[in-house]
Amino acid sequence: MKKRVVVGLILIVALVAAFAFRLIETYGLYIFDLFIGAICIFCAIEASNLLSKCGKPPCQIAAGLYPSFMFAGHMFYFIFSLDIYVYIIIQLSILLAAFLIVFISYLFINPKQVVLYKKHNIGRLKKALLISSKTFLTFIYPTFMLLSLMVLNRIDEFGGGNISLFGGNLGWVLLSAAFMIPIFSDTFAMLGGIVFKGPKLCKKISPNKTISGSVTSILATSLLMGGYYYLLTAFTKIDAALSACGLSFWAFVVLGFFGSVVCQAGDLFESKLKRCAAVKDSGSVFPGHGGFLDRLDSHIFNAPFVLIFAILAIII
Repeated sequence: MKKRVVVGLILIVALVAAFAFRLIETYGLYIFDLFIGAICIFCAIEASNLLSKCGKPPCQIAAGLYPSFMFAGHMFYFIFSLDIYVYIIIQLSILLAAFLIVFISYLFINPKQVVLYKKHNIGRLKKALLISSKTFLTFIYPTFMLLSLMVLNRIDEFGGGNISLFGGNLGWVLLSAAFMIPIFSDTFAMLGGIVFKGPKLCKKISPNKTISGSVTSILATSLLMGGYYYLLTAFTKIDAALSACGLSFWAFVVLGFFGSVVCQAGDLFESKLKRCAAVKDSGSVFPGHGGFLDRLDSHIFNAPFVLIFAILAIII
C-alpha cells in the first residue's frame, strides 16, 4: 500500500508538471503534445500485448508506430496553420493508410510469428483481414481516442463557434475537466466500494467493483464538477464566456454525471481485455498501479466524451 501511495503521488506530480510546462510561452503547447504523444505510444504497445495474449495477435510494430504518425499529422496541421477540415482529412487518411499498409503487408508476406492462424489453416486473405482488423483496434483504442487530448490542448487555435470568447483559456478548462473527471470517478468508486460494499457491479469482468462504488462515483463526480463550475466563475472572462454559451451549473453536473459513466465503461473495457488475456495488469511500469492502460483506462474513454461535449456546447 505504501508503494502504491508513493507511486500515485509521483504520477500526480508528473501530471501537474505537464500542466505547468504548458504555461511556457510559445513552446508550452508543444511540450504537452509530446506528453500525450508519449502516453499514446506506451498505451498502444500495452493494448497490442493484451490482444496478443488473448490469442488475437495484431501487428505490434504497426501498433507502436501509428501514434508517431498520428502525432506528426497533428504537428503538421499547427505548424502550417491549415483549415480545420484539413486536420480531419489528415488524421483519417493516416488511420486508413496505416490499416491498408498492415493489410497489404500481411496479404503478401507470410510472417513466421503468426502461429495461431497457421494452426487453424486459415487462408492468407482471411489471415490478413484478421490481423489488420486487430491492429486497427489498437489504432482506435487507445491511440485515436487519446488524440482527443491533443485536440483539447489546441482547441483555442482551432477557432469557430464561441471559442474566442474564452480568450485562449478554453484549453485549460477542458483539459482540466478531461483529467479531473476520471480522477474523481476512480477515487470515489474505490471509496464507495470500501465504505458501502454490497453487490458486485460486474463480477465476471471486474470482481472488485461494486454497485455502491459506481453510484457513489457518479454522484460525487457530478457534484465536484458542479463545484468546478463555481470555481471557473471566479474568473470574469471565463464566467462571461460560459454565460454566452449557456453553460450553467447543471451543465457541469451533467458533464460529471455522464463523464463518470463513460469512465467506468472505459475501466470495464480494459478489465475485459485483461480478463481475456489472463493477466492482472496491462504492464508493470508503475509498481502497485500496473501499466499505462491501468492508469489511463478511464481517461481514454473520457477524453472523446469531453471533446464531444465541447463541440456540442461551445463550438456548434
